[in-house]
Amino acid sequence: MPPITWRTADPMTSPTLTDPRATARELRPLIEAEAEATDRELTLTKPLAEAFASTGMLHLCVPRDLGGSEADTDTVLDVFEELAYADGSVGWTLMAVAAATAYSSFLDPAAARELICSPESAFAGQFSPFAEVRHSNGGYRVSGDFQFGSGIAHATYGGGAGFLLGDDGQPEMLAEGVPAYTCFFVPTDGGIELRGGWDTMGLRGTGSFDYRVLEQEVDPGRTFKMFRAEVKTGGPLFGIGPVALAGLGHSGWGLGVAQRALDEIAAIAAGGRGRMGAVPMRDHPIFQRELGQKALALRSVRLLAHDAFGSAVERLSRGEEFGPADVQALGAVTAYLTEVAEDVTLFAYRSAGSQGLRNPSTVQRCFRDFFTGGLHIFVDRRSYEEYAKPLLAGES
Repeated sequence: MPPITWRTADPMTSPTLTDPRATARELRPLIEAEAEATDRELTLTKPLAEAFASTGMLHLCVPRDLGGSEADTDTVLDVFEELAYADGSVGWTLMAVAAATAYSSFLDPAAARELICSPESAFAGQFSPFAEVRHSNGGYRVSGDFQFGSGIAHATYGGGAGFLLGDDGQPEMLAEGVPAYTCFFVPTDGGIELRGGWDTMGLRGTGSFDYRVLEQEVDPGRTFKMFRAEVKTGGPLFGIGPVALAGLGHSGWGLGVAQRALDEIAAIAAGGRGRMGAVPMRDHPIFQRELGQKALALRSVRLLAHDAFGSAVERLSRGEEFGPADVQALGAVTAYLTEVAEDVTLFAYRSAGSQGLRNPSTVQRCFRDFFTGGLHIFVDRRSYEEYAKPLLAGES
């Protein structure tokens, strides 16, 4: 399938997001109005794509030196929560694109400026090591097949990754003893072939298409090493690394979908829903107790995410060391938040009864979206095991 892009003819600097939270709230009516069309088209509609570019939302997490907002972690979490509250698919798409575009921080600054050159400039893709990457003419020759390229139909550059292979065909190792896991960006126009493959119950509108990176050479300035990503532009936010940056987005998304589901079931109950011959659900003490417990649980993990990611950036701003164990700890926070938010969403859907069955149903949409997004590798609960190991070793 061909790329679906909407771009202005003349490059220009990115719009300034003076109040990202307010901008996200102002976009809610448009997002909700486009929700059904987004699902039908399986990707962002033209009005949404244009709105995200014109408001500067695509560059929420881009370094200021590259013309972006370089928003702090509290703002990023709140913005992604607001967008996902409006619609899970749209929130997911912006979250994925904004996180990938934040990787411009790890590229050579001159190359990053070439790639981030207009409001429509955006990255998207999958960064699992599925590409073949080899040395070639001072750079790299890459090719490979990828999946789950959320938002890639609207991106100017597509990402990919692979283990850098030596002349013997074996993965090269960095000095620190880890594989040279190389991430790269290539133009979507002429460098990537979209292949469809996205037809799901939940998150239908994310445009998470399969795609092929056609064989081509990539300048080293447009690459970075996943396991040793060096911040070349931007402040301490980017020091948490590419994996934790993605986790930050996933956390905001999970909060938004779950909060919408909770608000929907509260409204349904307040409207008088109840089974024949029984007291209205709003007056039933068991429902009241569960609703209160779920609301507190969601509030708790919201505070946890803001504290964990904010504290990590504060440590980096003080020049403290931030290593793999710290990244794993943030992964555990994201996984736990997702588990709690998933439970909240399931409670809302089950409580909705027949009002969640017929389309259109917002609480049903939340259920479908969450039980799709909740399967992502970034929220793999095996991270709990890594979080537990220092505790078992007597470390605080």
